[in-house]
Amino acid sequence: MKFISQTQKINDMRFKYGNFLIFACFFLYTISMAAKGVFIAEQKYLVDLWNLEYATASMSNTFYFVTYGLVQVVLSFVMSKINVRKYMLWTVPFAGITTALIGLATNIYQIWIYFGFSGAFQASIYCGCFYMMTKYLPSKLLSKANTIMNMGYAIGSVMAYGTCAIFIGINAWQVPYFIYGVLFLIAVLLFGISVYKARRFTKINSRFDELELKQVQTNDPKSTTQSAPLFLLNTTKKRVLFYAIALFFAFFATSLYYAIMNYITSLLVDVHKMSQDVSVYVSIIAPIAITLGPILTIKSCDKRKDFIKVGLVYSLIILPIPALLALFYNANLILALALSVIFIVVVNGVKTVGLSVVGLDLRKQINTGSYIAIGNAIASISAGVTPTIIGQIIDTSGWAAAYWVVFGVISVIIVALIVVDTIVRKRYRINNGLDKKVKI
Repeated sequence: MKFISQTQKINDMRFKYGNFLIFACFFLYTISMAAKGVFIAEQKYLVDLWNLEYATASMSNTFYFVTYGLVQVVLSFVMSKINVRKYMLWTVPFAGITTALIGLATNIYQIWIYFGFSGAFQASIYCGCFYMMTKYLPSKLLSKANTIMNMGYAIGSVMAYGTCAIFIGINAWQVPYFIYGVLFLIAVLLFGISVYKARRFTKINSRFDELELKQVQTNDPKSTTQSAPLFLLNTTKKRVLFYAIALFFAFFATSLYYAIMNYITSLLVDVHKMSQDVSVYVSIIAPIAITLGPILTIKSCDKRKDFIKVGLVYSLIILPIPALLALFYNANLILALALSVIFIVVVNGVKTVGLSVVGLDLRKQINTGSYIAIGNAIASISAGVTPTIIGQIIDTSGWAAAYWVVFGVISVIIVALIVVDTIVRKRYRINNGLDKKVKI
């Protein structure tokens, strides 16, 4: 009885500190998204305050995404060779400092510099947090961690818009940067403590995971086959092909998201003649709603154990939406807004499958942190170029043409997923002895 009691106590402790690590990672990522979102929320205000052109102001975002993406590319190659925990504890506090410095800026060129450095110092947050969680969490908490982490962007965006609305109203645009600069430091401190607590259970987690897997296999003899990975990355050729396909998917799934997301406000104002101030509040619906997408797709991946099929099914679900928008975007405001929100909700879930679910499911075959770093870097490039391309199409050919381009891109993704799914499914049956016609 005493042994059972002690075992249960250890089990409870590893889940307790595992949940603490999830919260700390989520809090850190949310604050980083809020800090980034402040400039987007205040851009119009600064344009008017300093008499700027939009192109000049938006260069701050360009510098952020360039440094953010480049550092993640470097991290994807060195993550398995460095102490990620120490790297984050040394660099992320400077993200808080540079965020606070933006509040002291007296011109847009200073913001270019501070925001660019902030992007570099924030680059390790998303991939680093996932790396820490795959190393120190019990396997049973990984799906929960993935779901919660992918709510950070939406909650951070709402926080950014909320605080900016308050302080811009009293002509104190600088205050949100000071707030999130301080919260950055608190978040990093919590992250460091949580990793220190959770990593004490690394070996114990491994033993418990093995025992739980054996228990499942004992109760369900078929589980050995069911728990097998979708595919094996046991050669260099397979790894190169895997990364090529995964990065293709990350780029274009992200492009679908930003092609619609970044132009919801413009659609409301330019096409449906909604006032600027009302459109901003209406547009907040989008970042709130997108939390549903990752919840749906992550649960589906947990149930089916097949992230390729899940990505394909959800992509097929949203395929008709850009076609409907192309035909009816100017017919009715509610219809246009509803179709746009439904699209970004689901496509955000599809994007999550490619950027994090794949990395977690294949964590025994690849370095999850490196995979998420390079995937997020590619997604950042997509986020940087897609709005410009779509904006150019809208300017030259109109809204309908832009929506038909989105329809074409998602059609290409679906065809690619069908091909990959067919090949992987056939190899899976061969590798697991399910195809009786094939000699193993």
